[in-house]
Amino acid sequence: MSSAQQDKENGPNGFADSLRDIQGEYMMLGELYEKQKSYGQKLSELMKAMQFEVDTVIPIRPEALGRPCRAAYLVSEGVVVVFDQNGGMTSKPLYTLQSDAIISIIQECTPELQRLLAEKRKNESNKVRSMERVLKELKKAQATFKQTKRDDILGEDEDEEEATPAIEQKGQKDTTEVVAPAPARTQRDSFAFRGSFGEKKDVSSVST
Repeated sequence: MSSAQQDKENGPNGFADSLRDIQGEYMMLGELYEKQKSYGQKLSELMKAMQFEVDTVIPIRPEALGRPCRAAYLVSEGVVVVFDQNGGMTSKPLYTLQSDAIISIIQECTPELQRLLAEKRKNESNKVRSMERVLKELKKAQATFKQTKRDDILGEDEDEEEATPAIEQKGQKDTTEVVAPAPARTQRDSFAFRGSFGEKKDVSSVST
């Protein structure tokens, strides 16, 4: 390499370009860290939601953690519980682990989650079918009850219609009975004024 090339790379302009490159790399690396953190939180929330449905602890093989341990579990709220070789216990939220550990744990737990969810769906499906059968039977019983009640009402109407002519004939018979005429008023019962209009006075005849 010639001295001119060395002077160019080591000069002020070459050094400034290197600093700009380093700054650009650092900014892109920071963006990648933020994306890893965001994706880790989203993956942890999804696992938490699915595990909430099955409501059970899922074991994790030590190989998935990438470190030796006696046992490890994914418990509720997306928390990873680890028992070390000495029996000590540590717990951390899934999203706080390294991105490669998060992916490995999710891959480890996914088959068990799938099995548990399928089993729960089958149980819930059986419950729905049982409820549908009971609902159909109740609808049949309701229809039968309505029909029976309708027949009873129609039967009562027919009985009333049959009883109506007899009642009308009895009414007609009663109306044909002879009613005695009212007695005629006698002369004694005629109107007679027995009072007086003031004192009696002799009224002389008025000549015309």
